[in-house]
Amino acid sequence: MITLPNGQEAEPIKIHGRAYPLWSKFVLDPSWIGGELQDLDPDSGGAITTIKEITLKANGPDSAMFSVEGANWGCACDVRYLGVSGRCSPEEIAEGWIRFSGFGGHEWRIRKARPHREEKSLCA
Repeated sequence: MITLPNGQEAEPIKIHGRAYPLWSKFVLDPSWIGGELQDLDPDSGGAITTIKEITLKANGPDSAMFSVEGANWGCACDVRYLGVSGRCSPEEIAEGWIRFSGFGGHEWRIRKARPHREEKSLCA
């Protein structure tokens, strides 16, 4: 069993009889939908898109593919080569980002949807 951020207990996703508790926490938590996905590859220019779907699916007979799909593009990697990176700055952590490092050193990050604040002017 895994515990989701809302305190609910859930079974981790199983693929080919193997449980994936870490990746299941992202897939089974709907609060990521509407959040942001940012590609940190220098060639992408730091492109950001809105998260539409997070999945974990079979990738061959003995592994799984973790995928974060955005409005215009997505990032994915076989879980054998993907990890949650420790290379987050204190500012990134404070802003709710989680950074991933995948095959060939490709890095990308996600954060949950943030509540919209209504801007108020101090001038009447």
